[in-house]
Amino acid sequence: MGGRTWPVRFGIRVRLFLAFVAVAVLSVVACALGWLSYDRLGGTLDEFAESHLPALGLAAKLAEEGGAIIATAPVLAGSRTEGEMDAIREALGRRLAALHSLTDAIEGGVPGLRPVVDALSRNLSELDGTVRHRLALGRRNQEAIERLRWLHADFLDEIEPLVADARFNIQSALASVESGKPSADAVRVLREENRRSEAVLQIGANGNLAVGLIARAATLATPEMLDDNAGFLEETADRLQRDLTALADWPDGVSLGQVVGQLLALARGAEGSVPALRREELETTARGQELLAQNRDIVARLNGLIARQVQAVESDSRAAAGRSAQAIAFGRSALLASAVVSLLVAVLVAWLYVNRNLISRLTRLGDAARAIAAGDLKAEIPLGGNDELSDMAAALLVFRDTAIAVEEANAQAMIDNAQAGLAITDGDGVIEFVNPLAAALIAPPSDGHAEQGGGTPRLADRLDAEGAARVTAFFAQASAGPEEGAAPALSILSTGRRPDGGAVPVQVGVRPFWRRQQQRFIVTLTDMTERVEAQHILERTVQERTADLRATNDRLERAIAEHRRTERELREAQAELVQAGKLAALGQLAAGVGHELNQPLAAIRSYAHNGRKLIELGRTEEAGGNLGKIADLTSRMANITNHLKRFARRPDTRLGAVELGPVIQGALSLFGDRLREEAVGVAVELPDAGAPLRVRAEEVRLEQVLVNLLSNALDAVAAAPVRRILIRAGASGGAQTGEPDTVRIEVRDSGPGIAAELAGQIFDPFFTTKPMGTGLGLGLSISYNIVRDFGGVLSVAESGPGGTAFVLTLIRA
Repeated sequence: MGGRTWPVRFGIRVRLFLAFVAVAVLSVVACALGWLSYDRLGGTLDEFAESHLPALGLAAKLAEEGGAIIATAPVLAGSRTEGEMDAIREALGRRLAALHSLTDAIEGGVPGLRPVVDALSRNLSELDGTVRHRLALGRRNQEAIERLRWLHADFLDEIEPLVADARFNIQSALASVESGKPSADAVRVLREENRRSEAVLQIGANGNLAVGLIARAATLATPEMLDDNAGFLEETADRLQRDLTALADWPDGVSLGQVVGQLLALARGAEGSVPALRREELETTARGQELLAQNRDIVARLNGLIARQVQAVESDSRAAAGRSAQAIAFGRSALLASAVVSLLVAVLVAWLYVNRNLISRLTRLGDAARAIAAGDLKAEIPLGGNDELSDMAAALLVFRDTAIAVEEANAQAMIDNAQAGLAITDGDGVIEFVNPLAAALIAPPSDGHAEQGGGTPRLADRLDAEGAARVTAFFAQASAGPEEGAAPALSILSTGRRPDGGAVPVQVGVRPFWRRQQQRFIVTLTDMTERVEAQHILERTVQERTADLRATNDRLERAIAEHRRTERELREAQAELVQAGKLAALGQLAAGVGHELNQPLAAIRSYAHNGRKLIELGRTEEAGGNLGKIADLTSRMANITNHLKRFARRPDTRLGAVELGPVIQGALSLFGDRLREEAVGVAVELPDAGAPLRVRAEEVRLEQVLVNLLSNALDAVAAAPVRRILIRAGASGGAQTGEPDTVRIEVRDSGPGIAAELAGQIFDPFFTTKPMGTGLGLGLSISYNIVRDFGGVLSVAESGPGGTAFVLTLIRA
């Protein structure tokens, strides 16, 4: 103990002065950091964000909508059904509505934009009408072809019996001629039937040819081919017409003539014929192609306007950057001046406030404490203010009042132990009752003189002159009526008289009470001889307790300061460990993330090379497709890097409702490449029905817990014959079971499990079963503390040869 050195104890003046000096130094450092930040950012960001970025954004959206329209218009022109066309037209309508909205927002900044957008809208409306007309013609053409099939079937049904009848009649006539009895009628019939047979066969051949030519006309691709087909069809129709004339006097050929007439109507009709419908359909298709060419021209004009607007915005941005440089120079000077002012203010506060206010209050508070310790229980205590010093003053006031109460309690104890006398008087101070102890303290005069008032014993007559005057004045005031809100009472120290005539110090207390509806006064008389000794004892006790209280207070202040410092260091260490765990996880994932980024980079390089070749060949549409794919790949890369930045940033300490599904998918996305390379199967089971699961947590820290558990699971299944990981989540508890409403998240692997003797140590810091250099042993410890901060529990549900299951139980949000 002789070698122990006590720490140097600084007074409050020195501590506060050092604190304000530290505040001033921090202010200067903050100004310097702000200066550097302002130097890097400048005022250009505000101007660019308020004016140029919206303009560029609107221009980009205009270009996007124009590109979408020029890409969708050919699809609309090539629609095969009205349902497909309506869906495409609805999509184009939304694009046009967005284009009109953007035009309204940017019209003042891009002259000539409105006429171009209106022309594009008219072009699409006309294209829509053309496509609808083409589809209607296509339906009519199909109906005509279907009718042609039925007419062809009727034609064959009509001509085959006629051919059979003609053959029969010819055979009959030949039989009659061959019988050796030829007659003029038989020869005439034979010739007539032969002529009819030839006409029917010609009609059959020409009818089938006409049906084929009509069906071919419905599918011809050019007007020239349609004209050639029409010439053949016209010749065939003329032959059919001549052959029908030969059968005009044959009753059996009437139905055939009607069918052939309908076929000729499909071949020659001005409006409903198949060639006319096909010709109009081809003309409509050609008109649609013209409208598509006009659409491309209009969109090219729109892109030109957008390009000019972007050039204007770039010029304005460069001018704004120049102005920002001037503002930054001024900001440097202002920050330097503010740092000087902050230092000056800190010095003034330290002198004017700390020295003249706090120190003076501490001095007066110390004087009051020393006075109380010396026995002055009436010492004035400064109670002004609302800070720690006022709390100390209030505590000192409580201590003083406690001392007074102890003093009064001691006096009451003496009264209860018959060390005080009691007397009762009326409203004029006439003694009506006195106990022996009181009589021994206020005995009547021993010289035989009668008391004032004709021998009536009065309290004032039993005291010294000063006490008698005060008692008389008190009773006079009580008889006149007490002041409002105050009860009449008197407590004085006077001199009484013993029966032997000796003087005795007496404490006289007078208080009113009511007896039989009449006011009386009870007088408490205390022999103050022993009270003086008690006062000395009390003063020594107060001094001792004051010294003990001061020492205890000093120890408590030191213990509180040490506890706060330790707690702050622990929180900082925990935060650093959490951040280190995240960065360690990111380091392990770096190779996989690099592979995830190299794939789209290689694809972008290929698409860019092909796009340059396509542009050199004039195939701009295909080059535009390559640019769209490059944009999709860059969006994919941006999602990967944004996810990594969000995972790496320091988490927020505030808790809130976090949806579980996206957090699980975000954690899995960080292991995508590793899962594929190691052929690990992952199954995620979430409730399908109802609202998505939400827990009370913080998103980044919850994702870190899942990343740690997934990393451990991947390490566990690395050497397993079957590599599987299961993530299952579901709600548990609730009002029906009487348990808290929680969400249970299970991460199960098919690894070899955890040894029983090691199960109790897995959550300890720096404990790991991995080989040296492959793990810090902090993942599960950090995850355990994060889950505990969420108000949840992380535990091992089971572990064995079939695998290990970690269960994460969180409060449901």
